[in-house]
Amino acid sequence: MRPAISPWDLLGLELHLLEAVAAGRSEPVLVLYATTGCAVSIGRYHLYGGAPDHDGIVALRRLTGGRAVGAGDGWLGLALVLPKCGALLPKRDANLKPEQVMNRYSRGLLAGLRALGLECFYPGRDTITADRREVAMCTFETDDSGALLFEASIAVNRGMEELSRDLDRLDPGGAVSSVVHSRETSSTLGRELRRKIGLAEVADAILRGYRETLGELRERELAHEEIRHAVEGGKALQSIHWLRRIADASEYNRSGRMTAQLGQIVVRLGVSADNRIERLMLGGDLIANSSGIASFEAALEGQTHDLVAVSNSVARVFSTHSNFILGLGELSNLVRLVVEAR
Repeated sequence: MRPAISPWDLLGLELHLLEAVAAGRSEPVLVLYATTGCAVSIGRYHLYGGAPDHDGIVALRRLTGGRAVGAGDGWLGLALVLPKCGALLPKRDANLKPEQVMNRYSRGLLAGLRALGLECFYPGRDTITADRREVAMCTFETDDSGALLFEASIAVNRGMEELSRDLDRLDPGGAVSSVVHSRETSSTLGRELRRKIGLAEVADAILRGYRETLGELRERELAHEEIRHAVEGGKALQSIHWLRRIADASEYNRSGRMTAQLGQIVVRLGVSADNRIERLMLGGDLIANSSGIASFEAALEGQTHDLVAVSNSVARVFSTHSNFILGLGELSNLVRLVVEAR
């Protein structure tokens, strides 16, 4: 359990661990952590150019994609770093498909929550539920080496029903969308257990759950070198304005939006007078490997804004085993989103 880590140090730590685990300098690592204050965790691909904090709400941008979710006080974070998809799993799962990753690596979390007395399930997509109410959200990223970062945000004492209000305060312009949750559709571990529960008790149960599903765990504190890398990595991300991902209206003259499996997906295009795509930015509630999104955005540059060119680019980028995109359904939906942008 890593208490009260700053959002920037967390990002730096995750980057360092991805590199170290991929290079074999570290064993797979499970980090359970808390951040302080009232915060909103936005996905890697959300279009947000607002302030780091506004009206008492702090914004943090994950390395992983997916929906916006609560963070800070009342939330427990989980980061599992592995050298590749399928690591530590039975041989039958050696060749996991992207859509199977969250199912497999959420099992330790489920086992831990059930040990607390909660009958929790992973019903699909990115959600962990108790009695059909969302109590956690999960997502993942793979880097260029194939190393995996699986993340989960667990509502211990504050839930998703507070997210919309927090987003309205942080982002009054509505750049980051969210489904409006209620007490009927979301909950907290404390409310489901009908008792007060601390982050440390939840963390201990989750550790036991992953020990049960993935094998023996050796608990340890972060080394001084790891902490140094975390701080340096966080500062490096701040220096490149990691929080900002915006499509300037002076450069992007066409846009599209669709409601998809996880929420809203948006696209912004800069198209020339002769109908050539000069730049493209994809954003919203999608889960994908970051190099795949970068390759897709680059592949469209210089292409004509029409069905054939867009279809060929989508197929070329996402038909390979190294790239994936989840939350859109069929790839034809991505093609349609881009082609129909006006």
